[in-house]
Amino acid sequence: MVDPDFQIVFVLYSKFKYMNRFLFCIVLFCFTLFSYGAEPGYGITVQSVIDLRLSPSFAGEMGTQTLMGTPLRVLESVHGWSRLMTPEGYTAWATDESVEVMTKAEYKEWNAAPKLIVTVYFSVLRSQPSETSDVVSDVVWGDIVRNQGDAGNYYKVMTPAGKTAYLQKAFLMPFDQWLATRHPTAENIIATAKHFIGFPYVWGGTSVKGVDCSGFTKTCYYLNGVILRRDASQQVQTGENVDISKGYDNLKPADLLFFGSMKDGKQHITHVAMYIGNGEFVQSAGTVHISSLIPGTKNYDAFNTKRLLRARRIITKIDKDPGIVTVEKHSWYHLP
Repeated sequence: MVDPDFQIVFVLYSKFKYMNRFLFCIVLFCFTLFSYGAEPGYGITVQSVIDLRLSPSFAGEMGTQTLMGTPLRVLESVHGWSRLMTPEGYTAWATDESVEVMTKAEYKEWNAAPKLIVTVYFSVLRSQPSETSDVVSDVVWGDIVRNQGDAGNYYKVMTPAGKTAYLQKAFLMPFDQWLATRHPTAENIIATAKHFIGFPYVWGGTSVKGVDCSGFTKTCYYLNGVILRRDASQQVQTGENVDISKGYDNLKPADLLFFGSMKDGKQHITHVAMYIGNGEFVQSAGTVHISSLIPGTKNYDAFNTKRLLRARRIITKIDKDPGIVTVEKHSWYHLP
């Protein structure tokens, strides 16, 4: 099982590796004091999708999103906002109403309880097992709720906020069964990616309500049971390098392509996409769509082809790289 503290140290290192060793040691020392001093609180995302912002304000830039049922660490609360850490180690702010703060005992109980995961794009939880009853909440693909039993063609569920509701069985799968059926092959990951074609680009988005470039790649892997780092500049530091210096023959489907610019001899990664074979890749830019690296093709993306810098193979490093961890082995989802 992956130690989340080690994952957080990995994130810190990836952010500060260009600093001198002395400064990085100070950062690591402060992190150690935090880790073994005041323990962060526990929380679960309570809405279908919540926006996490880089400052505690609705005017703050959106950094990422989390889905209902996502485990979180609550680092601090200020004037109705909580600074949260996501399972991949990303920190940002969300309103207190977005998160159910729990004690460690309550969090352990949540993890131990039988749960269900939403397997359709969109639906709504209802107050009774009827499509004419009142709406309790919307839900989206990947949301997790507590299983409270059967009600005919419906599951009775409980949201992380403690609300009881109902959803058709056809729209849900038992979470343990879902985990057991996650096979993150190139074929499955690309099939998931193609389900997003036509969906809008949303800065900070990681859900079917909209995705940015790295939110798209992250979500495609997550729906196949794998947690990636949040940003393109972080994802490029994970996985196995693929040599593209002499062309694209070494690329395989589901490899990640990284784009950007060179400045002072250093690569600055600003965009990521997923290779799908035959010189094509799928990306979130404006909308999610398929583009080509091959000049003369109808969907040739000249702009991004000219700024392609790196390629990384993710599949070969699942659960071997601290930045590529299966949900099944991530301890935040299975705290004993």
